[in-house]
Amino acid sequence: MIKYILILFNFCLFADYYGGSPGSSFNYGTNAREISLSNSIISSYNKGFVAFNNPALLPKIKDNEYGFSYFLMSLDRSIQSISISRPLPPSAGVGLSFYRVGTNNIIQTSSFGSEEGSLDSYQGFGMLSFGIDLGSLSAGFNFKALFNDMDIYKSKSSLGFDLGFLYEINKNINLGFKINNLSSSFDWEINYLNQNQPELYEEEIPLNYMIGLSYNKSNKLLFSTQIDYLSTNDNLNLNNQFFNRYKVGVEYHLISNSFDFPILLRGGLNSINNNLECTLGFGMPIKINNSMILNIDYALDPGLVDEGISHLFSFSLLNY
Repeated sequence: MIKYILILFNFCLFADYYGGSPGSSFNYGTNAREISLSNSIISSYNKGFVAFNNPALLPKIKDNEYGFSYFLMSLDRSIQSISISRPLPPSAGVGLSFYRVGTNNIIQTSSFGSEEGSLDSYQGFGMLSFGIDLGSLSAGFNFKALFNDMDIYKSKSSLGFDLGFLYEINKNINLGFKINNLSSSFDWEINYLNQNQPELYEEEIPLNYMIGLSYNKSNKLLFSTQIDYLSTNDNLNLNNQFFNRYKVGVEYHLISNSFDFPILLRGGLNSINNNLECTLGFGMPIKINNSMILNIDYALDPGLVDEGISHLFSFSLLNY
């Protein structure tokens, strides 16, 4: 019984965002720009973090890109992501990424309700990505090695895939499509005191289908919209449920004489199960020298009831 309680609690740390199914925390977001635009950018280029959002955008990379996020969030939660991408001439791109989400100081109690210390929990994946330009259409995939660890309960390493496509309708409008978590699961070995052999337990990570449309006007105004179709499975004897999540994001480049660089103002809305959530953020591209730009991005996560506010920062380094 303690196995199921701990696994269920692990889901619930980020459950309200995506239904509380295995791997739901992977959908929270990997970088501040993505989150401030309500995770609506599978059809829009995201500097430094392209492979996370849609590997079909990797052929658009002009030079090496590096992205890094470290989110210290409320309730002792944290997220780290690292991404390295580079072009692969003449018409492809590759990426190597890492994502980790965790929670510390989870109170461990006995069946009588007394505290017996604390637990740490984390899960994530390492990812190898490839994308190729086929003309107006581009395609890409992510190959992921998954892990999950809750102190005394550790999952075996397992593999999963993402598949993405991008269609350029014209120079301003893109249509994106992506499937996350193909053939993805957490495989556990649970050791009981009264058993000689560990019990094997598989948690299938539900598929996530995404379709998105973006309009980019001369890199001054971005409007993005996206629909995610998410499902939960019957792990832990939960009833199957299906969700449509509707997302909208807007980014505006504000030019001011007070600064040597533009300020990118961002906002978004997303709706799931008749609940409306608002996201806000901004970005600052700072010129380091004649060949490099440092993007500093910020997102505000207002949190759900009793969660508290989280301030999220990401950094990306680009050659130009």
